[in-house]
Amino acid sequence: MTTNNNDKNGDLCELTPLSNEEKEYAIQSLCKLLTFPTVSATAADSGAYVDCANYLVEQLHSLSIFSEDVYFLPESPPNCPVVVAHWKGIDESLPVLLLNSHYDVVPANPIEWTVPPFEGYRRDGKIYGRGAQDMKCVCIQYIEALRKISTQDSSFRPRRSIYLTFVPDEEIGGSGMAAFLDSNLYKQKLKKQGIALALDEGLASTDAVFSVFYGERLPWWVEVTAHGNTGHGSRFIDNTAVEQLLELANKALRFRQGQRDILHGEHANHENCAHAVAAKKKKTLGDVTTLNITSLEAGVKVGGTYAYNCVPPVAKCSLDIRISPNVVPSDISDMLDMWCQECSKTEEEHRVEWDFIADVGNDTDKHAITCTDKKVNPWYGVFCHAMEKSMKLKIQPQIFPAATDSRFLRVLGIRALGFSPMRFSEILLHENDEYIKEKVFCEGIAIYVGLLKELASQGKDIDEAAIMAEREETIQANGH
Repeated sequence: MTTNNNDKNGDLCELTPLSNEEKEYAIQSLCKLLTFPTVSATAADSGAYVDCANYLVEQLHSLSIFSEDVYFLPESPPNCPVVVAHWKGIDESLPVLLLNSHYDVVPANPIEWTVPPFEGYRRDGKIYGRGAQDMKCVCIQYIEALRKISTQDSSFRPRRSIYLTFVPDEEIGGSGMAAFLDSNLYKQKLKKQGIALALDEGLASTDAVFSVFYGERLPWWVEVTAHGNTGHGSRFIDNTAVEQLLELANKALRFRQGQRDILHGEHANHENCAHAVAAKKKKTLGDVTTLNITSLEAGVKVGGTYAYNCVPPVAKCSLDIRISPNVVPSDISDMLDMWCQECSKTEEEHRVEWDFIADVGNDTDKHAITCTDKKVNPWYGVFCHAMEKSMKLKIQPQIFPAATDSRFLRVLGIRALGFSPMRFSEILLHENDEYIKEKVFCEGIAIYVGLLKELASQGKDIDEAAIMAEREETIQANGH
């Protein structure tokens, strides 16, 4: 394995060299995958999910290592297939490696793009399309990395089994991953056998250092409802719902600004912010709690139109809150309770309340992260060794700023790392003209070749070490 890692000039390294034919095949596969308009809100009804899943199955079947062990999960939601592939390991009693990716995407308005969002368009060494970074690139990188591993050395076989899952609906809550965890495959087999480590999506990095995500902020979607007096719009009416809601909204915006100041290192009130975060010299989005007002609703409707001379008795807003692991979730709950109490009037009917809009796929009262202490989590040590020692690459552990399917796994105690090998790249997920550089995409395949070979070659000793380390940590935490 050779490296040519010139960080100063932003050159990409050639790890396990891919032939020109292998590169072109992989690029063409990604371009094809980008042509399926798998927009979460519409793809089940349009058939795009099924078409895309069938293409993934076709690509997986082209690898002899999977044989017939590629299928749609029976418990998949209607018209939303979860694709599963299984490369059998030498010792199938060992906990498995899980490679997860999602093939759904957010909407793309063609009017706002300068290139077609669903044509897998290539220009100037870049692959454009909705999902190019988030995260159809990883879907193909998994497949092509395993293809390279299996053809590079036909005698190679992983010590432990590798499972691939390609799921829909990640962008709208994660019903695909939820179906996997509710399936017989997981409950009757993998839960008992164990998942040693799961890999899922990450983010691009703008410099030479790859981001590795060991946790994410806790997503809360909250609806605030204010009740107040109503009456004719020509009068001065006291205690209206709108004024109460606006008072709360202003509190929310002040909190938002304070967190934004902390992120950018400006003078800020560090209330509701852990001391460790306030003291950090360089902070990322995952270090702070974001809050955004995502909808406002008020008015009296008559026959589908607003009665502009009526003061509405009810006003609502929704909040998207992403709670940093540095903040105790109950602190945010207490803060919302306090805001509602301060904005409510004394009369029972003039009150402000908040509640969760929906279950966003994880417990709302606790964080779940994957340990990055190599003594406690030797699997993270193997990941670091493969990246830093074997491939001479730089990594930086971080908290993911948004929500991914990894949250389902971490809540169950499954080690999960978010990793999308894209460096020297602009972060373009959910942006117009989303693209990935062809060189970056192909480098990612080579990185997965080295990473997956090292992870899959670990024997039972590492599992035993992990059990002992976790047991020791539990004993110390309990003070025994």
